[in-house]
Amino acid sequence: MLFIGHFSFDEVDVDGRVKHGYFSSIVDAESPEAAVAKFEAHIKKMKGTHKVMDNVVNVYIEEILRIPRIPETPMITRFQSSRGEFPPSVSHALPGVDSGDAEAFGFTPDVERQRASDGHGFVESKPFITFSG
Repeated sequence: MLFIGHFSFDEVDVDGRVKHGYFSSIVDAESPEAAVAKFEAHIKKMKGTHKVMDNVVNVYIEEILRIPRIPETPMITRFQSSRGEFPPSVSHALPGVDSGDAEAFGFTPDVERQRASDGHGFVESKPFITFSG
């Protein structure tokens, strides 16, 4: 059975600056308990082997979703709203995935093209869909 885990985490960088973030993970497992055990083992392995996890100090389970079969119509698996404008952040698709098990597709095929011309910042993404309001 397919399980999707949504997690949040605390980070403290080398200068003591505190950050927080979110990630999701997916696994095939026999039960929710088995899925949680696999998620825990994978997160611990990632912490020791992938730079993206270097500064993570705490990981929290937000929720674990059990999906008995792959849906034929799309479903939203997580919706989160925060107060204020979109904060500066860094995002990584499929960190630590080196096999052909998954591919990441983005709205902009070449992320490097999104770098601002001054080389210090990033260009704000254009909306995929805009609703009148």
